[in-house]
Amino acid sequence: MAITLQRAREMFDLVNSNLCCPANPTAPCITFHFPDDGCWARAHEMCRLMIAAGEAPRKVWIRGYPLRARTLNKVSCEVVWSWHVAPTLEVATGGGNQTYVIDPALFNGPVLRQTWFDVQNNPAATLTPTGPEIFYDVTGELDPSYAETNRVLTRFRNELRLRSASADGPPPYTNCMVRGPGVQWFGSLAGNSSGRWFTWGWPARWHVIWTVMPLTPCPNGPQLTWSTAVERASAADCTYWITVRNLSADSLKFEGRFNVLSY
Repeated sequence: MAITLQRAREMFDLVNSNLCCPANPTAPCITFHFPDDGCWARAHEMCRLMIAAGEAPRKVWIRGYPLRARTLNKVSCEVVWSWHVAPTLEVATGGGNQTYVIDPALFNGPVLRQTWFDVQNNPAATLTPTGPEIFYDVTGELDPSYAETNRVLTRFRNELRLRSASADGPPPYTNCMVRGPGVQWFGSLAGNSSGRWFTWGWPARWHVIWTVMPLTPCPNGPQLTWSTAVERASAADCTYWITVRNLSADSLKFEGRFNVLSY
């Protein structure tokens, strides 16, 4: 039975709320921020959650080497696969039903199946839909007890933990990001630590508000706090000093944002 697009968004939010904190991934979290591998276990667990919520997901498998998808969650800014899988939902639209894919490893919401196909950059790839019961399509393996799903997720939780403990720190990786409007800098902090950043040359007549936003996802608690101090560097200019404190035990990335309220 087809559902509304709003309900598909609710299902996306349901599964995405189970994402792993990269530096400390613990069961039963899902490793969306380790896109390299383990998609079949992510898809199976997502289907379990949606079925428990009363929906009827299916799966779509894409095959074709190379599949290349851009990601902020790997230092190289790209993952390369020979196949990939994600859950699907049938959505009722004005023109009939359409298949939407639920894949938080690639998107921030449900997307049309064609959009999911296109982002993997291989027009010669093939798509194969299956029911939700197929765990590993290469062999047709089933996992009705979800024991193998949990084993695979545990393996890639450990991989995500190791990646986050490397010199590059946890994802996302700012070398893969472009500073958008209103973003002054990217920063990182170790667990339970603080740092101070300054930014100079701001006209003293401006009213500037500073905000610090975590980039490393980790639900269920505050991650950062900050305070702003100001130096009148000259008659016309000022310098802002922003002290950021990591409230968590885990390393994280963040961005320093500004907004000019008046000129």
